[in-house]
Amino acid sequence: MKNTNLSNLFLFCAGLLFVFITVGCGENETQRALNHALEKVEMLAGKVEQIPMDSVASVRDRLSGAKDDIRWLGLDSNVVFVRADAKAIEKLSEASRFLKDAPSRYNGLINEIGRCRTQLNGLREVLESGANLDFLGDTINDEYINRNALFEVEAVTKLEAVVVETLRLIRLGLETDSAGWGSIDSLIVAKRGEWARGVSVNETEIEL
Repeated sequence: MKNTNLSNLFLFCAGLLFVFITVGCGENETQRALNHALEKVEMLAGKVEQIPMDSVASVRDRLSGAKDDIRWLGLDSNVVFVRADAKAIEKLSEASRFLKDAPSRYNGLINEIGRCRTQLNGLREVLESGANLDFLGDTINDEYINRNALFEVEAVTKLEAVVVETLRLIRLGLETDSAGWGSIDSLIVAKRGEWARGVSVNETEIEL
């Protein structure tokens, strides 16, 4: 009987120890996941900060001006666009498409990075402080922590995907502009020449 009681006591203590270890490991795993997510946010923030938005803005303005030039030249009867001109015009449109949403994407990334930082740090503080209620008055328990931690970690994963796509589009836009601007500029200069000659001829005919 005594041995049975000792065995039961041993099993109870072992089970209690297992619960403590499991809970401790769960908290550590959650903290590690939050810390890793925060490290990723800072890494992504560094990449976003390196985006040359001044260059992007300059290129977008230049491309917009070129599109306006092509548009009004195309409406003038003195200017004739031929099939060979289409390649340069397509490059102009392609570069513009890549960079079209760059400012809104950039601002969105800055906002989401700030939100992720705030939420992740908030969850870390909750874990460290052992608070029982959040600022909305909701009960903080393991389910609350795990649910919110999972949501924020997934948000960082989505943020990473958007950063990668934004960097890709901006890179393609700047590369396309760099490779095609010479032909676009030459085309506009040539068509302006046609326009000027046409205007000169029309003025001469009117004088006669």
